Amino acid sequence: MVRIVALDDEAYWIEALRQITREFFGREEYEFFSYTNAEKFLFDMEERREYDIVLLDMEMPGTNGLEIGGKVKLKHPESTIIFVTNYVEYAVQAYEVNAFRYIPKVMLKEKLPEAYAYLVKKLKTQEKKFFSIYNNEKMERIAEDSIYYLKKEKKYVHVVHRDGEERVRMTLNEAYCKLTAQDFVYIDRSCIASLRHIMAVENHQAKLRDGTYLDISQPQYANVRKQISEYWSNKG
Repeated sequence: MVRIVALDDEAYWIEALRQITREFFGREEYEFFSYTNAEKFLFDMEERREYDIVLLDMEMPGTNGLEIGGKVKLKHPESTIIFVTNYVEYAVQAYEVNAFRYIPKVMLKEKLPEAYAYLVKKLKTQEKKFFSIYNNEKMERIAEDSIYYLKKEKKYVHVVHRDGEERVRMTLNEAYCKLTAQDFVYIDRSCIASLRHIMAVENHQAKLRDGTYLDISQPQYANVRKQISEYWSNKG
């Protein structure tokens, strides 16, 4: 199911976006959320609400779409941002946060359905991957793209992800074999980090998207730098 959110301080445009979205999806399943307050939107996003498509106005009281878009991408890099605004002078800057489209409000009825058609087709072809946990207490699937790192402690592997932390009794190598290998890297014999969430390498430490710093062992250092460089190059 496609999850869409719209942020605009004017209720008129929220309703216009809702109507166009309703007409496009028809009987297909989708979810549409809306906000006229940027602070409320950011609060809910911090509380782990995720969206496939984010529709952002550019000019809002006390903030702007570029600032909000940057925070969205930092927290949820898989979300697709579409700027919907009357301020065409921001068009070039919009792509600094990897926006998918920049649609003038006067062209909404024509251009938003075109964007939806492309993105829905793309989303349907993407297979979301999960890391499954089974123990005496629970059975749970954790989306791979939400995992920050996995760390071995005694007989357990701790899986630290966007929504918290879980532990499962297995070896670290067994956990690694359940992951998509090209998206993760051993940074130490007892720790695997997600390449997706490594934002920098500083002083033999990997800085993750959530602000965590993980030590990189000397034997792994050259390989970690190589894999990060290749990952960033391939992902653009």
